[in-house]
Amino acid sequence: MLLKQPTFQTIFSSDFYRIEIDQENDLLLAEWLRSVNKEEMIKGGTQLYEALRDTGITRAVANAERLTTLDAATKEWMSTSFYELLSQTRLQKLARVLPSSLFSKLALEAVATRAEAQNINRFLFKNFSNQKDALTWINE
Repeated sequence: MLLKQPTFQTIFSSDFYRIEIDQENDLLLAEWLRSVNKEEMIKGGTQLYEALRDTGITRAVANAERLTTLDAATKEWMSTSFYELLSQTRLQKLARVLPSSLFSKLALEAVATRAEAQNINRFLFKNFSNQKDALTWINE
């Protein structure tokens, strides 16, 4: 699916989150740089929504390997508001790279399952244990 060698431009960067886009190849990479609290999750999630909305990019990889703990309020926001925001964009495919910790992985999987049960998602998503496999799938 990649047409040209990727050229990424950083459009958001903080001490906890980074978003890069490759407009030409219709690809966005987002990465959590450490564990976050609810306010930081909302800030990062909103930045991701705005990046997808403003660019029209349809394919994204969200790397959450460094997210270790999420409180109940954060998970609630993610499973309702966050997935609803993403569904208002042109996003078609989302590859999620999950933490290796079983507890953290299960928490993030539960968020997506809950969003699916509410029929909020309007895009395909799949979970991965590493960035390489996520990129392979997103480029199919």
